[in-house]
Amino acid sequence: MRKVVWILLAVSLWTGCSAGVGFVPQELQGLPAGQAVQLFYASQGGAVEAYLIRPRGQGPFPLLVLLHGHSWVGVGASRMVPIAEQFAADLCYAGLAISLPGYGSTAVDDVNSRDVLSGLVLDGIVKATELSWVDPTRILLYGFSRGAVYGAASVSRIPNMRAVVLHSGAYDLPRLYKETPTQWVRRALNPNGEENPPLFSILPEVSIWTAPTLILHGVDDSVIPINQAQLLNERLEAVKIPHRFVVFPGVGHRLPVDGVRDEV
Repeated sequence: MRKVVWILLAVSLWTGCSAGVGFVPQELQGLPAGQAVQLFYASQGGAVEAYLIRPRGQGPFPLLVLLHGHSWVGVGASRMVPIAEQFAADLCYAGLAISLPGYGSTAVDDVNSRDVLSGLVLDGIVKATELSWVDPTRILLYGFSRGAVYGAASVSRIPNMRAVVLHSGAYDLPRLYKETPTQWVRRALNPNGEENPPLFSILPEVSIWTAPTLILHGVDDSVIPINQAQLLNERLEAVKIPHRFVVFPGVGHRLPVDGVRDEV
């Protein structure tokens, strides 16, 4: 069963979510265990789509916040529902998968703004931790690809962060923009074709991180080269933040499902 769930994650297929509801704590206190619910909450001048899952038991449970990667067809947080279910079943973590601006049914302007994205992640956490079965003192973050980029950019702004998993992410966007040979990556980083696009690097602020961090990356990643993960690893080592850096030889941007599961 675990393998099936992770395969669903890998191919980004999920159809078992219920219709969307408002993020009203009173209505979600009695959310059935194991059932992913699509919901919306107000943030950054718009509406954000998310999926919430409750483990079995009374709680309070740690909250795992999941941020997805890029999708050519605009699929959002629904891609992360299977991994949220896996964490809920195996480790009793509550799950909150959030659709980034420009994906899913999230309707928020300025889709590439670090401040906007960090704000909607924080607002989602605040909403979720109003639930009696969510522990507001134990927050975990799992980001894949684009989700790892903006997840890393939000780490220093999220209180009570206990662990971070960054899967195939980039951490110095100016350097990535300069070095990548992949034109669609350059367009994604600079959609307006600016001469000096406003790109950020999270490396200077890693020194104020407090959560243990797991970095996962493929040696042959042609989308985000492995030197991006190496840069973060070196910075975490320099400032003595607890972390692990796991590389996957012979694979690219999408890592082996079983290998990722075992490391996480």
